[in-house]
Amino acid sequence: MMQEWKPAGLEVPILSVIVPCRNENRHIEVSVRSILSQARPPGGIEVIVADGLSDDGTREILQRLAKEHPELRVVDNPRRVTPCAMNVGILEARGQYIAILGAHCDYAADYLKTCVDLLDEHPEVDCAGGPIISAGRSLFGKAVAVAMSHPVGIGNARHRHPNFEGYAEGACYPVFRKTVFETIGLYDELLVRNQDDELNYRLTKQGGKVYLSPRARSTYFVRETVSSLFRQYFEYGYWRVAVIKKHRMPASFRHLVPLIFLIGLVGSLTLAVIVPEGWRPLMLAGPCVYVLILCCVGLHLSRRAGWKIGFLFPVAAATLHIAYAIGFMWGFLQGAQASNVNQSSTKNTMGAESH
Repeated sequence: MMQEWKPAGLEVPILSVIVPCRNENRHIEVSVRSILSQARPPGGIEVIVADGLSDDGTREILQRLAKEHPELRVVDNPRRVTPCAMNVGILEARGQYIAILGAHCDYAADYLKTCVDLLDEHPEVDCAGGPIISAGRSLFGKAVAVAMSHPVGIGNARHRHPNFEGYAEGACYPVFRKTVFETIGLYDELLVRNQDDELNYRLTKQGGKVYLSPRARSTYFVRETVSSLFRQYFEYGYWRVAVIKKHRMPASFRHLVPLIFLIGLVGSLTLAVIVPEGWRPLMLAGPCVYVLILCCVGLHLSRRAGWKIGFLFPVAAATLHIAYAIGFMWGFLQGAQASNVNQSSTKNTMGAESH
């Protein structure tokens, strides 16, 4: 069992950086080193990695890095799920600003300082970050990155537009004022996915503001296989239902589009089997148009991304759409919910749980 390593005599930093991780041996060193090499805001930083008892060598990498860098602390997340890791880190944090960063990412050298500067420039803002820039290492991963950055792939969320600046519904790698967690509570530990969306919803519902700027630059490394991408977006769709049910909020059109598409696709294919032969072309028109749209977009993208990426774009985009839609439908049918939400960890404020 890894014991928490605490530096001796370190002054209280202005910014605490929290990195949840589990079994990230391919990414964790690059990610942590990019954080440790950041331009520091006045007052300095501490980095808290909340590790979910990794068993792939991640822990050994973290132990080595912690010995090299006194500002790095490693704490255990025995429950092994992301929101618990975030909360463990928040409760350990000493800074007046708290950044929640990912282990699948690389950050510009001034990312943290820029986010703190944005909070200083906009005193009305509670959270700052930058638009997401996706990248892949394999050929399929690069196609996924293109799909995630294209309106046909993901949609029109503001944080997906690389040059967007202004207020948004949330930030992917946010830097919060610590008072946010003291006011609205911690992440809901019963939400395996979408816990960040749920916290952002609570924040904005209470009048809080999130600000994005392309000055804050980071790169997210996408899933590299169809199976891992499908699993990720299936879970996003499934747990989106839990967030909707918890807050009794209407699903946005952007979240419903994949579900409407899936119902239409399954319905069309089913009818194509049972209707008279003369009606089959009409029943197959919808699915054919969908495939044609993806292929046309892929062909257009191939001019700048290369023909291989253009060829794989329809596969990547369809995986995003179908996985999310199936997850959303499965969550609805299974009654996905953050059980006992009124008694969940979202009510545990830092003042109540700090130790």
